[in-house]
Amino acid sequence: MFRILVVVRKRPELSESEFRRIWKDEYGPMYRQIPEVKSYEQYHLTDRRKDDSEDPIDGVAVMSFESEEDMKKAWSTEVYQQAAKIRERIMRETAVGVHVTSVDEIVKII
Repeated sequence: MFRILVVVRKRPELSESEFRRIWKDEYGPMYRQIPEVKSYEQYHLTDRRKDDSEDPIDGVAVMSFESEEDMKKAWSTEVYQQAAKIRERIMRETAVGVHVTSVDEIVKII
């Protein structure tokens, strides 16, 4: 299984409630239409940072695929391209806006 984590920051002109509504009700469900996506979860966050040195993190998405090749195939679909248009409207597309990383190991302690 190939899993990625996506750290998300909303566009500043959107309220938190509007961002969450669009991400949850419009953007997220599109991934159901992509057969290569085995799971997609959104974590809507309240960032509890103690200083104002960074913009808050508004969410994390976790996506699973059978392989990295399947992820690349999913990202080339028309549905993913439509989702990308929504993403551009609601998420910051900078290094501090959307950050994608892959999972090398999951260590469950409890």
